[in-house]
Amino acid sequence: MSTKFTFADLAYLESMSMGSNELIIEMIQIFIDQLPEFTEGLADHLKSKDYKALGALAHKAKSSVAVMGMNSLADDLKTLEINTKAGTGADQYPTLVNRFIEQVTLTAAELTTYSKSIS
Repeated sequence: MSTKFTFADLAYLESMSMGSNELIIEMIQIFIDQLPEFTEGLADHLKSKDYKALGALAHKAKSSVAVMGMNSLADDLKTLEINTKAGTGADQYPTLVNRFIEQVTLTAAELTTYSKSIS
């Protein structure tokens, strides 16, 4: 498929679905359904400075964005996870969280449109 996304690359999802649009749509919907937990949770943990919970949620979100081919964002989440565990780089946490929220919000809209086009 030749659809271009701003941040996502569905090559992995398309290969693992073996051409099943139904599976692609299902995986996209699962991703979209998880986003409020991730975006609100990361923002809340950052605001309350609960860095242990911030790192744990970054770990959980990392695999979801990786499946959607958002590798740069998965790397950001890995950095956030590692740094929260080590207690380092706290000045970068807001940048990483905000970039995550901005990118997944845009990607969710693009993926919703894409899902409708292949259903």
